[in-house]
Amino acid sequence: MRILVVGPTGRTGSHVIDALRGRDPDADIRGLCRYPQEPARAIETVPGNLDTGSAKARAIETVPGNLDTGTSRKRAIETVPGNLDTGSARARAIETVPGNLDTGSAKARGIETVPGNLDTGSGKKKRAVELVVDPLEGSIAVSRAIETVPGNLDTGTRRAHSITCLTGDLENPADRARAVEGIDVVIHYAPAFHPREAAMGTGMIDAAVAAGVSRFIYVSALHAQVTSVPGHAAKLAVEAYLAESGLQWTVLRPQTYMQNIDVAAVLEAGALDLPFALTTRQGYLDMADLADVVAKVASEDGHALATYDLASDEALSTAEIAALVTTVSGRSVTAGELPVAQLVAGLEAAGPAFAYVADAVTRLNAWQARSGGRGNPGALRWLLGREPASFEDYVRRSLTE
Repeated sequence: MRILVVGPTGRTGSHVIDALRGRDPDADIRGLCRYPQEPARAIETVPGNLDTGSAKARAIETVPGNLDTGTSRKRAIETVPGNLDTGSARARAIETVPGNLDTGSAKARGIETVPGNLDTGSGKKKRAVELVVDPLEGSIAVSRAIETVPGNLDTGTRRAHSITCLTGDLENPADRARAVEGIDVVIHYAPAFHPREAAMGTGMIDAAVAAGVSRFIYVSALHAQVTSVPGHAAKLAVEAYLAESGLQWTVLRPQTYMQNIDVAAVLEAGALDLPFALTTRQGYLDMADLADVVAKVASEDGHALATYDLASDEALSTAEIAALVTTVSGRSVTAGELPVAQLVAGLEAAGPAFAYVADAVTRLNAWQARSGGRGNPGALRWLLGREPASFEDYVRRSLTE
């Protein structure tokens, strides 16, 4: 079985790949890595503009805020000429490490690193992904996606979970066609808070139909029918398009993920601040449980034309989560309420999609505050064949990763 996972380097994709490998270690998995949006506040240099002599062969673009949550970027992103246009040239930046382009013993190819994947601090990342890029003709580059654990770059050359990875633009029909070529199952989920999320989803469906894909799994959102939330409205439009596609489809509707609360970061700060009243209880789903369900419906028959709500029956307030982390870790964590205005102000205000993102985040938060983002756990329990993970399970696992 040949499987395409959209966004394999993200949190969801990493969990999904783990679950697919758990079911079938020999599964033929291809990843489609999305090009980032054109960065805001970028200073792009054109060939020759940093040299009074011979022209530079490559442009170097530096973007504030790349590897931290502040206002300044820590590392440069090296790009090939034309990589920010929308034509056939490359549209994705390659982040390089010192010495990786020299001709000596250091690396001779560009290495793109996912933010945090070489973190050696308290927020140890287990599912880091290193991409070694080999450009091809056209706008897609083929690479080897390698899942790594902290320290694996200095412990030898053995890697785990290699997959074939394409980098491409989800809004480019040619890139979508290349991604689904020869694929049996597509697993698609959209980038969060993207103003063209619906177009990306329907475009992937069109590509799958044209390529004769046998199964399409779409990760939507719990209660997508709440169209007052822009992201939900976009996902519902994709669900409707999928239902008319003629594909053998499955729609999964997960609730808010436990992983949205970074336990390591909470412990480092000694505080948990969420944009809800301290007593407002929210429902949370372990992303690992979602991944197990994705792997199940991708590999088993009997799930065609089905829509599954994926929710746990546990709902916790900010205060209860802070108390839980305190008890499990033995370190004091306080609970606080983050003003929604402060949450929105922390977004990238200079970004071209800021107005959409700010509205989407505000509306989503308001709906969650009213409803708790809760759902029925019956389908999840049935699909897993066990009880869903509890928040305590997630906290304990986070402390060992």
